[in-house]
This record gives sequence, C-alpha cells and structure tokens, in this order.
Amino acid sequence: MKNINWKVRLKSKSFWVALIPALALAVQAIAAVFGFEYDFGDLVNKLIVVVNTVFAVLVIVGIVNDPTTSGISDSQQALTYKQPKKDTVDYGDGQEFTERKDD
Repeated sequence: MKNINWKVRLKSKSFWVALIPALALAVQAIAAVFGFEYDFGDLVNKLIVVVNTVFAVLVIVGIVNDPTTSGISDSQQALTYKQPKKDTVDYGDGQEFTERKDD
C-alpha cells in the first residue's frame, strides 16, 4: 500500500464515487450478519435493490478507472501500453531501470 499515491487518489472524484457505495454495501452486509433487518415495505425494498445495483456499478467503474488521471479515461501514455508497465526508476542519467541500479 505504500506504492500507492494516496494524495492523488483522495483528490479523485471517481475514487470517492467508488468508495462511498462500496462502504454502503459493506455496512448493509455487516448489519445483516448481526441481525439488523429493515422492512420498509415492498416498494421501498425494490427501491433499495435499485440503489444497491447502482452502487455496485459505481464500484465497478471505480475499480476499472485510473484515479491518477482526471475523469474516467486513461492517460495518453497508458493508452499506448500493450501490457501493464513495470515500475521503473529514473536516476536522471537518461536511463530507466525496472530494478535498483548497482553503482
């Protein structure tokens, strides 16, 4: 988790659009385990199913979204990748390495 830029993610709207519904769904599931049940009537229960479905879709959008870019699209650089990019280190000498450079 230390290789995640949390400052950028926390500023991303799509991060919050995914996190809040995920937390709401988790709270519902945990409450059900402890016996908390709500019965608001048939219409409200159907509405809750619709809201939960929307929440699930928002969570999925947040999972496939790149939170380091604005909006829900990937960066121009990421669009050129044929496979996930390995973490590289730039030592400022014009060369990039995927592992630590021995001096």
